Amino acid sequence: MQIIADLHMHTNVTAHAYSTLTEMAHAAKERGLAAIAITNHGPTNPDGPHEWHFSNMDVIPRQIEGVTVIRGIEFDITAPAGGVNVMANKSLRPIEFALASFHECLFPPADKNIHTQALEAILHNPYVNALGHLGNGKFPFDHEYIISRCNEHGKIVEINNASLSIRKGSHENCADIARLCKKYEVPITVNSDSHICYRVGHVEDALAMLEEIGFPEELIINSSIERLDTYFRGRGLQIFA
Repeated sequence: MQIIADLHMHTNVTAHAYSTLTEMAHAAKERGLAAIAITNHGPTNPDGPHEWHFSNMDVIPRQIEGVTVIRGIEFDITAPAGGVNVMANKSLRPIEFALASFHECLFPPADKNIHTQALEAILHNPYVNALGHLGNGKFPFDHEYIISRCNEHGKIVEINNASLSIRKGSHENCADIARLCKKYEVPITVNSDSHICYRVGHVEDALAMLEEIGFPEELIINSSIERLDTYFRGRGLQIFA
């Protein structure tokens, strides 16, 4: 089991990240990755870049050092109703891949029902591709209710390698979520959530967990160029030449 693209990472325009876009692409090349998605936080996050960062993403070359660069964002789920960062249409237009995740600065942890309702709203959000780091123990939700409805709304689920080491309780939650994705045949993406170039492509813990539960590789959209290309073409995007 492998990944060929890392679809969740932050460059140094996110205040608590440390590497440039060029450094992240170079690290991806060194790791043998075919593609990366740059997914900085939305502009209303206290450490997110200005909205102009997203409106100007068309200037990013499609390839840097032979690595395909996908223009993305990590939306912040906002309390209590499950909105996302407010942005102008011109800023949303260049975005090709969007995760939506809970972050305490914009969604103080509440209870299971509130978190579930917020994620249900995200399922209906047409700008969101993937549900990000769902394993965070601070944001419990009804796993089966949300996962069982992902395919209906065209949403994929992220298994976030960083969660397994920095977010308490995430290993058990991620394993349960992955089992449900397997049960309901929900596609997933396995990402590093790296905030520095030295972590790009490092998803060893996540892959080990998936192998333990016998997760099918054909449901991991970033496990081959063909699967990733098929995913984007299904959304009207030609990322790979």
